[in-house]
Amino acid sequence: MSRCAPDILEVGDSELVVDEQIVVVVDSVEQAADVLETPSDESVTVDADETVVVTREPEFILLDIGTQGPPGVPGAMGEAYVEFPAAVPLGGHRAVRLLGGEAIYADHTVVADANVVLGITRGAAAAGALAQIQFGGLMTEPSWAWTPDQPVFVGLAGVLTQTPPTSGFSLIVGIATLPTQILIGAKAPIVLQE
Repeated sequence: MSRCAPDILEVGDSELVVDEQIVVVVDSVEQAADVLETPSDESVTVDADETVVVTREPEFILLDIGTQGPPGVPGAMGEAYVEFPAAVPLGGHRAVRLLGGEAIYADHTVVADANVVLGITRGAAAAGALAQIQFGGLMTEPSWAWTPDQPVFVGLAGVLTQTPPTSGFSLIVGIATLPTQILIGAKAPIVLQE
């Protein structure tokens, strides 16, 4: 936003300096309320209590309404993932965390993993290869048989389960939307035992 030179208005023996949003009374005003029009479509009101109110006429800009653009890429809606090298061979569709910048399985029995689960592998990855780790959006796997509308937890060695853990920590990593699909979105972990 550029700043313009202030307007200086005289009210009786006093001066008002009207900047874009700042009004400064240079001398005290000892008269009844006045309303002044400034060259920049501002109204300045000075009342008997020396209160200065500046109101500005709203500016309206009419924009042309354009046409809708082409649709986005199918299947790419909301899938959020990152890639990290696999520290060990990793299976697909298992919960992982990072260790020294490399992906390893998360495990609900290791309490230290509770706050560092990164997401779920999108597929298998050999040791040293980049593993795609999804941390948001829908994930589908034909071999799954989830109970829809129920949470999915981190289990042993990254295996996903709908049976809540009874030791270590409990972490919901998603909600089953269909028997073969989950909506990934980790919740806050609950430490069950240290």
